[in-house]
Amino acid sequence: MAKLVVVSPVLTGLSHELGGNWVTIGRADVNTFQIVESSISGRHCEVRLQGDELLVRDLLSTNGTFVQDHKIAEAVLKPGQTLRLGNVELRLEASATPASPSTPAEAKAPATTLPPAASTPFPVQKTAASAKNETDSDTIKKHHVLFVDDSLAFLEIFGKLCSVLSDNKWEIHSATTADRALAVLRESPIDLAVLDIGIPVVDGIQLLGIINQRYPGLKIAVMTGNATEANRAACLSNGAELFIEKPVSSDGITVVFNLLNDLMSWAHREGFSGALRQVGMQEVIQMECIGRHSSILEIRNRELRGRIYIEAGAVTHAAVGTLVGEHAFYRLLSLKGGEFHVKPFKAPPQRTIQERWEFLLMEAARVCDEETVLIRKKPAETTANPSTPDPAPRVNAPAGKPAPAETPSQSA
Repeated sequence: MAKLVVVSPVLTGLSHELGGNWVTIGRADVNTFQIVESSISGRHCEVRLQGDELLVRDLLSTNGTFVQDHKIAEAVLKPGQTLRLGNVELRLEASATPASPSTPAEAKAPATTLPPAASTPFPVQKTAASAKNETDSDTIKKHHVLFVDDSLAFLEIFGKLCSVLSDNKWEIHSATTADRALAVLRESPIDLAVLDIGIPVVDGIQLLGIINQRYPGLKIAVMTGNATEANRAACLSNGAELFIEKPVSSDGITVVFNLLNDLMSWAHREGFSGALRQVGMQEVIQMECIGRHSSILEIRNRELRGRIYIEAGAVTHAAVGTLVGEHAFYRLLSLKGGEFHVKPFKAPPQRTIQERWEFLLMEAARVCDEETVLIRKKPAETTANPSTPDPAPRVNAPAGKPAPAETPSQSA
C-alpha cells in the first residue's frame, strides 16, 4: 500500500499508510496523521490517494504546503516527489507489492458506505432502523442540508455520519468555498446551512452575512474550530441561529447533530405572540430553552417595554428601562398584563446573565411571591395600627409673657 514517509532528520521513520479516503495532516491530535512539529499548523493539509498519485490540499496553513518546493493551494504529488509542510519534508512511496484485484462486489461498493473505523476519528455503527430506511429512501421526505468547510476530509466524514444519524432523512450538500456554497443555494432548496469560519477568499462570517441578506428565511448555524468570543458575537450578530465548536469525537458529533436536527425541525416556525394573561412568560421561556431555540422575547405593556435574549436554550441577556441582567429579567416576569412577541434572534449588545434558565425561573417565582406578600401585608398593617390624630400644636407665648399653664378641662 502507498504511504507518506517523513524524511526530515528529526522525524525520520514517521509514516502513514494511505487508503482511498481523505487524510488530514497536522499538529493537533484530531488529525488522521499527526506530526508534532512547531512549523506545522494544527490542521495543515489533507491528502487523498488517487491511483498512484496523491491529491494534496492546503488548509490555510500558517507556513504553507509545498510540492517540489512550489507553494500550492491544491496539487498532485507523484511517487518519489517531495511534499513539504512548513519545515517537515515527506515523500510519497508507492506500494511495494501490487494490491490484489478487487472482487466485483468490492468494485461496486456503494459510495455512501462509511469509511472504516481506522481511517476516521468518528466511528458510528449503523442501526437496523437506518439500514431499513436506506431501502425506503425514495419515499422519505428529506431535509436538504448544506455544509461549508475548507476540509474535504471533514465534509466527507461528517456528512456521512449525519446521514446515518438522521436515518437518511438528510440530503447532504457540501462546498469548500463561498462561491460554490452560493451556487448550491441557487440550485437546491436548502433547509439549513452550516458554515465554517475558515474558508478561503470570502470567510464564513462574510458568507453568513451574504446568505442572510439573500435568503432571509434560511436557518444558518456556524460550526468552527476557532470558537472565540469575538467570532461568536460576530456570527450571532450577522444572523446565525447557532454557534457551535467543531466536534472532535463521536459523542461530540452526536451532540452537534441533535442541535442541528432540532434547529431543522424548527426551521419553518414563525414568530408568535400572545397576551400575558393567557400565556405565562415562564411557560414560553421554558419552551424556548428546552427546545434549545435562539430567539428574542419582546415583552411590553402600557408602561414598559423590554427584551429577553435566549441563545441555544440559554438566557443570556435581559433589558427593560434602565435595568439589565437578572434584575431586568425578574422585572419583566413580574408583569401581570401586557403582551409578548417571539422574534428572530440577534446577538445582544452584551451578555449580562450567566445563571441557568431553571434557576432564573425559580428565582423569578420567589421574587414575585415576596412582592405579593408585601402588597397584602401593607393594608393589614394599616388596619391593625390606625393612624392617631396629631397632638395639639404647641402654643408659643408672646415675648415677655409666660405661656399659659395647661390645666385639665373642667366641666361647666
